[in-house]
Amino acid sequence: MAGASSMPVVQRAGRDCRSDRSPLSPGSRGFSRRVRLTEAADYQRVFKHCQCKAVNRWLTVLATANALDHPRLGLAISRKVARRAVARNRIKRVVRESFRHRQAELGALDIVVLGRNDVAGQPAKALASAMEKLWKQLTQSCAGSSSN
Repeated sequence: MAGASSMPVVQRAGRDCRSDRSPLSPGSRGFSRRVRLTEAADYQRVFKHCQCKAVNRWLTVLATANALDHPRLGLAISRKVARRAVARNRIKRVVRESFRHRQAELGALDIVVLGRNDVAGQPAKALASAMEKLWKQLTQSCAGSSSN
């Protein structure tokens, strides 16, 4: 019993122990409400007034300018394209992670990522590289549309 009381106490990092990093910094951990599209009206605005579009075989990215100083992301991965919740969540996780790394380059955009057929069968690395290409395509498309 004496040995049990001499065991070190391990403190876990809680909510209060998080660093002061901005939600827009590439190293930030979370996907805060500030960088999400949270209202149905936000999604509808992107769908109706889409200014930039990037498409590949598995995903479609739509974007429109917002009045904020940072990009926001919305995800629309339906059961039609990924039947199992595990697959839908994996796709969303890969897209969010890719967005987290690229958001400083995207500017003030509201972005919606839509899943297409066969997206569920793709490995995470393939989705991540596809997202990198889509972000580049989107920034070029938005730069071209803003100069018109």
